Amino acid sequence: MMRQTQVTAMAIDSDLTQASHEVTAMASDGDVPSLSGGHGVSGQASNTPLTRKNLARLNALSGTVEDDIDSAYLFDDDTDDTMEKTSTTDSGFEQRAYENGIWCPIPSHPCQGLSTMENRAAQHRTSPQPSEHAHQAYCTGISRSYNEAGAALLVQSKIMRDYNGNDFNYGKQCSRAITEIPSQDFNAGLSNPEPDVLEGLYTEVLPDHLHDNALHKKNSLSFCHFAAEFKRTDSNFHQARLQAAYDGAVLVNARERALAEARQDGTVPAAAIDKAAEELAVFTCVTDGKIAEAYTHYYEDGQYYQNLIGCESLLGYPNRGRELIRNTQDYARSKSYELANLLGANLEEEEEEAMVLKAKKAVAKRWSFWPW
Repeated sequence: MMRQTQVTAMAIDSDLTQASHEVTAMASDGDVPSLSGGHGVSGQASNTPLTRKNLARLNALSGTVEDDIDSAYLFDDDTDDTMEKTSTTDSGFEQRAYENGIWCPIPSHPCQGLSTMENRAAQHRTSPQPSEHAHQAYCTGISRSYNEAGAALLVQSKIMRDYNGNDFNYGKQCSRAITEIPSQDFNAGLSNPEPDVLEGLYTEVLPDHLHDNALHKKNSLSFCHFAAEFKRTDSNFHQARLQAAYDGAVLVNARERALAEARQDGTVPAAAIDKAAEELAVFTCVTDGKIAEAYTHYYEDGQYYQNLIGCESLLGYPNRGRELIRNTQDYARSKSYELANLLGANLEEEEEEAMVLKAKKAVAKRWSFWPW
């Protein structure tokens, strides 16, 4: 059997060598258009790679038909890294996302812990609501917002939590593409996602051995568990959900890769990794400034799922939509810290109140040196 396979391979290789010579000879005579897309130069041999696609072109020109031989390993790779990829705003994105297993046209099946997350997202916050006057100012502003950027500015400044200045380890990036994601089945043929808001730990505060988890090349975030997508009040909410599904799949994939590397290294107890892998830890928010939807994301059996955990109005008072978004943000932040610390970081969540108290103590200590 081995002898027969060797003979067959040698025969195929001989045929391919002859075909390659024919392609070169025909190209030098000007009889074959250049396989790179342009026209061949008369009198110059064309260094055309011998791929299955190029051989098919030769066969079409010569009138022969290629035998159906399972010998793809004999050919160079036909993949073109420069091929145009489908953007999240293209009309074909939904179909491609469905084929890649990151979008379900029907509601995702319930998962373990979903009801717990629904209750957590719906909790009332201890921090006070804005005054009714401030709330009315927000409602007026959102009704007058001309485009998506205007609505996004209001939501970020008046509704969402902003950790910048309150937590020096944790922050956000706005409308920045996530570039440091390996090419895999789930993102095949798709351009890099570009969440309107992405929150996570600054890579620079992490130990060096965790810098491979960065989602950008420079000034990056790592261990991100929250993303948001905005739409105009009269725009397409469905498209924002689609974009959020892709954002969530990318963040789930990044989390799973980090856990898989830790499992392989053996530096983290297997039981701790198993527990982290079973948790609902990645969340997205979709809003047009009037309605807020929060989702959790996870991976199971080759499919990425997106489950709704809450939907609230941002126009009612008290503002339940504001609480939904902030509860989701806070929980996602806690998961970023948990994962980083599980993998060897030693970071503490910084809260605004704790930082204010720390500043007051520093001032008191400084003035204690004076005799009065």
